[in-house]
Amino acid sequence: MKKFIVSAFILFTVICFAQAKTFYSDGPKDIKKVALTFDDGPGKATEKILEILKEKNVKATFFMLGIRVQNDPDAAKAVAAAGHEIANHTYEHINFYAYRGKDKTDKIEKELLRGNNIIKKATGIKPYLLRFPNGYSKPDAVKAAKKHNCHLINWSFGCDWKNMTAEEMHEKYKKAVKNGAIFLMHDLCKNERILSFLSDFIDEIKKAGYEIVTVSELLNLNR
Repeated sequence: MKKFIVSAFILFTVICFAQAKTFYSDGPKDIKKVALTFDDGPGKATEKILEILKEKNVKATFFMLGIRVQNDPDAAKAVAAAGHEIANHTYEHINFYAYRGKDKTDKIEKELLRGNNIIKKATGIKPYLLRFPNGYSKPDAVKAAKKHNCHLINWSFGCDWKNMTAEEMHEKYKKAVKNGAIFLMHDLCKNERILSFLSDFIDEIKKAGYEIVTVSELLNLNR
């Protein structure tokens, strides 16, 4: 009986820990699924990205900036109307790794909430997936996410902001394909390099036997 109680307690602890998890940077290692994510939009590349995703019958997750949604609500609506996952990238893209204001804790929470509210107003969807600019994931960010019932999502690979050719970039993305990968890309700028190989990259992922899903599906998340 004692052994049974101890085993039950351990199982309960494991379940509670799993349910309490807030921060993720990749998905399960035992299934051939990956997720494509796009940050900082909606922007100049959004329309073309949507065309490619539609052509390839793929759903992605868009981490939108509140200020960009505020400036172009129709683009945000178009992403939602196409059936893609809408997520929050805060309001103003503040780098909280560098932020030194005494109001940092309050600022983190305000950026989260303002981004969420503007995205919901434009799309009708209240995001529960959150990514802070620059992948900020210190304890204060995790605490804010948890307080507002959000899952904090980073990525396993991304390099589309770095100084390299489209060919070099394409190769790096291909080499990073693995079970549970969360790919980071951006749709704020025109991003010609990503647009030049995104279609081929999707084909290559599928040919390798992987399914491309949204972040919430990859991680089996809900509110």
